[in-house]
Amino acid sequence: MRVPLSVALGATLMVSGVAVTPSVAADVGSADTAGSTGSTAMTTRVDDVVVTAKISLPPGSQVEGSIVGTLSITHNGTSAAMRSGRMTMVDPEGRDLVGAQFVASGTANAWTSTVPLSADAASGIYQVSVAAEVAITTDDGVVNVPIRTSNPVAVPFRSQRNIPMIWTSPSSAPAGSTISVSGAANMKNLGTGDYSPATAQEVKVYFDPAGDAPETLRATLTTDARGYFTTRQKAGASGKWRAEMPMTDSGARAVWTITSAERERKTRLRQGSVSATQNGFTAGDHLMTHDVVVGLAPVQRRVDVGSLGFSIGGKSGWVSADSRRGEGSFPDGFRVQKELVHSGVGTSHVTFTFNPTLPAGVYDLGIRDAMKACSAPDWVENDAASGASNCTHDVLVQDPTVAVMRVRRASTTTVSASSTSLPSSGTITLRGEVRKVVLVSGGGAQDKPAPNTAVKLYFDPAGSAGPVYKKTVTTGSNGAYSTRVVTSTSGRWIAKYTGTGLQAPSRARVGITVG
Repeated sequence: MRVPLSVALGATLMVSGVAVTPSVAADVGSADTAGSTGSTAMTTRVDDVVVTAKISLPPGSQVEGSIVGTLSITHNGTSAAMRSGRMTMVDPEGRDLVGAQFVASGTANAWTSTVPLSADAASGIYQVSVAAEVAITTDDGVVNVPIRTSNPVAVPFRSQRNIPMIWTSPSSAPAGSTISVSGAANMKNLGTGDYSPATAQEVKVYFDPAGDAPETLRATLTTDARGYFTTRQKAGASGKWRAEMPMTDSGARAVWTITSAERERKTRLRQGSVSATQNGFTAGDHLMTHDVVVGLAPVQRRVDVGSLGFSIGGKSGWVSADSRRGEGSFPDGFRVQKELVHSGVGTSHVTFTFNPTLPAGVYDLGIRDAMKACSAPDWVENDAASGASNCTHDVLVQDPTVAVMRVRRASTTTVSASSTSLPSSGTITLRGEVRKVVLVSGGGAQDKPAPNTAVKLYFDPAGSAGPVYKKTVTTGSNGAYSTRVVTSTSGRWIAKYTGTGLQAPSRARVGITVG
């Protein structure tokens, strides 16, 4: 008895001269993730015999030097044997690839054919064909069944792509800072298994802020000739960055994530950049900090340093802060210099301490950083350190004025009302005082009343209208002020001392209920 056998490869197959259309057609070929196997199969009933055949191919990430296809058969005969046959392919460049004869796989009713690949094998669509003859033993004897594809099947063999190295420069910064999100991507060669920079690949960069806000797409980039990508971003929060190379016909999907932190900031943000070029290589730094308000207790202020582009710094160098004016015990000004603390790829910082006896005003922030610029990395599989393997080109980055910061001594403003509850429109008295941290003769600093100081008064009515300026009063010799004001609606009186270039502003408010 002759037993027809159908094999589905995602296309119409020809078995013993009879065309059969598969009832099940699944994708054949490399899957997107390592470990999964592309396959397709079909079950056909002919008379009283049921036979299923399947050809399975590995994912592209597992291909290295050759492609092994597995032909497996289930049937209701007593046994099956491979008489002859092989798998053949046409690669994306139109070259014919001939596999070895099917051999036993070690599993019953399954055989493999190995198609060798050239060292320059390209990722992309391969046309796969199978031609074989299988001997099936039934109760009626042995039947030789030809198995062959009527048309080649288009199978995408997607190269393994990875983003083993991603970093933010810096990893932590004051709120509102502009940071760099950078990475290095590689690609595995199907023919040799070697890794090289993934050039001209699309990379999408997403940011998922901490909390309930949704993840958003921040940038769509293209890797350069070294496999690098970078984007300058204002995070707006602490959160997680995700870099993704979407799946293509030639490359598998790749995803990598990293987190960055955004620290609270209550004073004005200060940032600036500097770069230098030596021997054709460019490196640079971006400095980020914010102004200082110092009371009687010392205040520490961190200056974050992020590397620009594909350069690494912060392992040998310093940041300086140099006051533009002299004052008190420092008539010639004050300069402090701190060694950079390196805390990861492209991220460093220093921390300065300010006290009220130091000169107030503008400080110039300078840097000297012995940096390393990067050429194309020498990838070793997915070792992240390989991404910085060729960051060896010395570039000295130095500038005495990359950014500025302002140091001001603190002030305190108070306000109170003679009555905080009125039955109807009426006049009340507002009282308060202004105090300032100031230098005193003989050295040191004190928190003292501020005489002859202007205080602006605003009224902020209940609702969304916003504060309205009403008048300006001046403190007396004891730093206190008093004034009468008409209040016709509920709201808040606000007293503001606007500050100076050396003294920080301050404010206070008191609520009033009318009616």
